[in-house]
Amino acid sequence: MSIRRLSIVAFPESRLVSTARCLEHDLMASGRTTEGAVDALLKMVRAHIDYDRRHSRLPLSSFVPAPRLYWEAFRQGSRRWQFDMVADPHDTLAATKVDVTLVPQHPAIRPALSVRTA
Repeated sequence: MSIRRLSIVAFPESRLVSTARCLEHDLMASGRTTEGAVDALLKMVRAHIDYDRRHSRLPLSSFVPAPRLYWEAFRQGSRRWQFDMVADPHDTLAATKVDVTLVPQHPAIRPALSVRTA
């Protein structure tokens, strides 16, 4: 069985570090740029798939979905890009659809409410 889709939400942690988080299988990686974080995450996904294959397990079956706040951030994100990736080298005919959404800040950070002064 192959992984057919990966949804990723990516966001800056600071000026120097970005994070990418996979939603269907709760994995995350960091990098100096958004692209670097996504690349590191995809390398991690491939390594876990290879490990699972060697141990006769379903790919990424040990990872639960990400918490709801990351899914909501993914749906609300404005900048997106999509591409196909061969996640499993043993199943080269099955490309995985990767959908990346960029959000401006960590999803757990809530915007401050403005305080009215009288």
